[in-house]
Amino acid sequence: MATAVLGLQWGDEGKGKITHLLARSASMVVRFNGGPNAGHTVIDRGVKFGTHLLPAGVFYPGVTSVLAGGVVIDLDVMRREYEEVARHVGRGPALLLAENAHLILPYHRMLEELEGSGSRFGTTRRGISPAYRDKVAHVGVRVGDLLEPERLRERIAWRLDLLRREWPQSEEFRDLDPKGIVRRQLELAEPWMGSIVDASLVVERALDAGDEVLFEGAQGTLLDVDFGTYPYVTSSSTVFAGIGTSLGIEGSSIHSRVGVTKAYQTRVGEGPFPTELTDGIGASLRERGGEFGTTTGRPRRCGWLDLVALRYAVRLNGITELALTKLDVLEGLPTIKVCSAYRVGGETTDRFPLSGDRLAECEAVYEELPGWKGDTGAGAWDELPAAAGQYVAFIEEATDVPVGLVSYGPSPEETLRRPL
Repeated sequence: MATAVLGLQWGDEGKGKITHLLARSASMVVRFNGGPNAGHTVIDRGVKFGTHLLPAGVFYPGVTSVLAGGVVIDLDVMRREYEEVARHVGRGPALLLAENAHLILPYHRMLEELEGSGSRFGTTRRGISPAYRDKVAHVGVRVGDLLEPERLRERIAWRLDLLRREWPQSEEFRDLDPKGIVRRQLELAEPWMGSIVDASLVVERALDAGDEVLFEGAQGTLLDVDFGTYPYVTSSSTVFAGIGTSLGIEGSSIHSRVGVTKAYQTRVGEGPFPTELTDGIGASLRERGGEFGTTTGRPRRCGWLDLVALRYAVRLNGITELALTKLDVLEGLPTIKVCSAYRVGGETTDRFPLSGDRLAECEAVYEELPGWKGDTGAGAWDELPAAAGQYVAFIEEATDVPVGLVSYGPSPEETLRRPL
């Protein structure tokens, strides 16, 4: 059986915890998009990790983890993460790298700083966008190039020559040495030089064999380069269709599609946010929810749950089950608001716009639900506080998708599972 775990908001939905839970029963976990701009928080055996590239399968023995072709890989970041996890689990995790995945190199991070694009769109400044841009401009460097060091040196030298022409005043580019970059990349990649594979073929064979394969998405639907709040988006495909473009496999083989959403809404960086709260309630949600970026540490903007956006994300991904996270953060509020529609130019609509500029013109139309007091944590599904259960049921009815998982804390034990 194959399962995909996908974010349904602007990232930071709690996919790390959900993927970590589901990876227990998987034989293979595949990360299919993004780079070290995405941070997944995982608590494994009481130890908290903020992973940026490694799939959740690395924490379990007997599970093969795969970085697919749609991922951009910073070997420096990955090596540090790999060694940290290896010390924790007492072994080197089984990790395969797609030969057609692209590398983030030192000049990508420099380029993002020089262009100032990070400050304009609130990116993590990890070189992600320049690496993806090199990919589509046919000047990128791929993981498979590591197997041919001389070709790798030639490609990097050629790219540096182009950058020096474009930025003649840049001392940073002038000082970069292609041989030094190659030497460093080969040193970092040493543990995986025998694990560079045709990921499409490897994953297809696992699916054909009936193995439990878990596809791990990074970031969220509303950040998708094509379907997100453009131009305030990431540079990769974050939706279910991105699995196909990253691996060349048919989506019909993945029947279970788990969509992860918080019980409220958050966003990091720039971009429109119709339900944003800039008052004390927003500050309380941030503090109680620990809403600070795993990758950057930046405070997240917080607001009420946006059902217009959620329904849009559910439709795009063909979601079959919802995982609702951080329900406990809403404890103690006398009432809870939920955005059920937008008001634009005097008219009401339930359509999510494809333009960030148009979304900025939308005013949230709210419905109010009763809040609840006391501990949201429960020993069983039917032991949730009555108003909390009503809130879950309201989301199910609004999206026409069942909620199968409810998370009410960061640890794996603080999760309710309802068989569907």
